[in-house]
Amino acid sequence: MHKLTFLLTAALFAALNVSAQTSLKNALPLLQKNNRSASENQRVLDLFRTAKDPDTVFAAGASLVKTPPAKAQEPALFNLILRSEDPLKQTFSAVIVTAMGSAHEELTPVLEGALQSKDAVLRSYAAGAYGIVNPQNKAYVQEVVHLYIFDPAFAARSMNLLAEEPKHLLKYLKQAAASSDDQTRAAAASWLGTLHSEAAAKQLLKMAKTEQDANTQAQIATGLAQNRQYTLEAVAKELRRDYTTPSASTYALALGFMTGNAIDVIRQGLLSTNQNERINAARAAAYMAGVLSNPDAFNYTSDRTFDIGLLKSLIPQLNLLAKTGNDSVKVYASNALRQIEKLMI
Repeated sequence: MHKLTFLLTAALFAALNVSAQTSLKNALPLLQKNNRSASENQRVLDLFRTAKDPDTVFAAGASLVKTPPAKAQEPALFNLILRSEDPLKQTFSAVIVTAMGSAHEELTPVLEGALQSKDAVLRSYAAGAYGIVNPQNKAYVQEVVHLYIFDPAFAARSMNLLAEEPKHLLKYLKQAAASSDDQTRAAAASWLGTLHSEAAAKQLLKMAKTEQDANTQAQIATGLAQNRQYTLEAVAKELRRDYTTPSASTYALALGFMTGNAIDVIRQGLLSTNQNERINAARAAAYMAGVLSNPDAFNYTSDRTFDIGLLKSLIPQLNLLAKTGNDSVKVYASNALRQIEKLMI
């Protein structure tokens, strides 16, 4: 599950009473399960239809958007749209019907109502469906970008209709990258990373220079790593940036996500006479150790064992810096050594 989705789920529990918390907690494994069977999806639909607390309705509804029910369930969802007194249930029923593959113009009023909601996540789901039903209307493309955090596939399906050409998608993502909303910028960075183009890489490099939100920085760093054929040289130059600035951390994290492809850059940084470069290189080594120690390391390396070996080759230089560097350098070099040592356990 995406980190932001996990945080959203955790936040839901804080607002629920004990009974509702227990009910939603018990349902979460099923709601988060990919490739559900028809009977399992029916259970999720039943939960959505019968739930009383809004958080369970939201969680079950979002799950059904990601894994829609059978086409035969469309009449039941239309019945909820027409007869339910719960606006949230009406909205998600309309979004689910759209996710099932049907673009019914009669859903427009329900979706337009949800687009005025104060809940940014609900607006995003409504915008995704609205973009499919009314692709000629580009008014809510920023909300569709925001949706990418929670449901990349549904957001992409909507955007494929809204962005008639690849250059339009890039335009919308650039606009979202300048949003005042942290999550929208994070979504834009994450989406840009999947484009694997020089234009997208340039936008990510631009974002890296000024971004201060930690989660957005992480998404930028991941995107820079995914586009390393366009970004590695530029990121390497940024190792000389003042190590106390937020952007320095972004560039170091990007090198960490590049795993073995960034070893030579990090090695040169550790040998530099520039303090910022030595510290940022040590920081990148520590980040790389963290990436390679995670269960999802396969997302960033094609050969984890080989890349761990490359990372271990930095130990002699890190040891030297930990012993002979100034106090600041020693801290970062020692931390990198500790993180690498964890890979040996």
